[in-house]
Amino acid sequence: MKIRMIFIISALFFLTHCGYQSMYSDQNVNFRIESIQIINNNEIGKRIERRLEIFQNNQNKSNVLKLEIDSSFSKNISSKDKQGNPKTFNINVLVYLKYIQNSDVKKETSFSENTTYNNQDDKFSLKNYEDSLIENLTDKIIDNILIYLQSSTSDTSNAKLTGSIGLIKSTNDN
Repeated sequence: MKIRMIFIISALFFLTHCGYQSMYSDQNVNFRIESIQIINNNEIGKRIERRLEIFQNNQNKSNVLKLEIDSSFSKNISSKDKQGNPKTFNINVLVYLKYIQNSDVKKETSFSENTTYNNQDDKFSLKNYEDSLIENLTDKIIDNILIYLQSSTSDTSNAKLTGSIGLIKSTNDN
């Protein structure tokens, strides 16, 4: 019993001091979100708003953004069996993002993620599965939104272009 308790305490000590930091923490971004307006007031928009709330506290960031988020999802039948019953479905999550930066620049873009899944006999478990798929697709879109906002508000780019890009220079003097 004592060995188990010592193991648990030491594991907690190492886990709390391992230097874990969220990949998209508010310290790694160069923008602050002043306001988030959800146009289509559904669960997808609310989930995005909850994940972006931590970027509203960045008081020392120079790039101030106002976001408008319009989100929706669609469920379509991908295939049917011989009797005409749905066999597979396709869910598509679509998010339109519009932002205003420092009262000057206005940009719009859209993000979309989709997946295909099989039908189930139990409609309750099918609905729960669909809800979890929508959450996962929304999380992917949120990651893409953060990457987009970080790259579009950045003053300098870390990307470098090297090498010849199909340009062949002739050295003949003829």
